[in-house]
This record gives sequence, structure tokens and C-alpha cells, in this order.
Amino acid sequence: MSVDILIRKALDRGVSLELIEGEIRYKGNRLAVQELLGPLREHKADLLRWLSRPPANEPEPPPDPAAWRELAEEYHRHHFNCQRCIAAGRGARYGLRCGTGAALWTRYADSITR
Repeated sequence: MSVDILIRKALDRGVSLELIEGEIRYKGNRLAVQELLGPLREHKADLLRWLSRPPANEPEPPPDPAAWRELAEEYHRHHFNCQRCIAAGRGARYGLRCGTGAALWTRYADSITR
């Protein structure tokens, strides 16, 4: 089992791992900690390396200012070929977009509000 998977399992069970003065501390539900104690001890050296890594300080790349155009085109290609989405575009009393149209619309709307 990889350290990433082990940490994910711990987090899914509500167990957090902290590196304090060179020792790994487990916090969370006692039963969940006991259940994971064997694998956590088995991978202690890997966990120590993983927990002592410096945090990544790489900034996210700036969004492409023209990205909204591609998303708009993608949404409009769908919109004008889907009767449900065409009706939804007329207002709330005409119903909602279909699942695909709603997802495309959300991506497009999010790109123009950044």
C-alpha cells in the first residue's frame, strides 16, 4: 500500500496525522486509529518522509483570459441543439437545462466570473 493511499484511508476514517518533534501523532476515533495502527507502523519511515516534506509553494497558473470563448462555443453548440436547454434559456418558468447543458453552463458561467 502506498503512503498516499494509507493517508487517504486514515483521513476517510477521520484520523489525522501530524509530525510533532519528529514523531507521528494520530488523532481521531480510537477504534479507527487502532484499526490503522498496524499499516501506519509498518510504513513509519515513509510516513515520516511524507509528513516532513516542505509544502509546495507553486502558484497556480493564471487563467487564460480567452478560455471563456471556447466554453461559450461548447455550451452554445449544445444549447441550440437541445430543446430543453433552449426552453430553459427563456426563463425559470420554462424549466431547467438538461444535465449536460447545466454542466456546460456552469463551466461557462464560472469562467466569466473569475
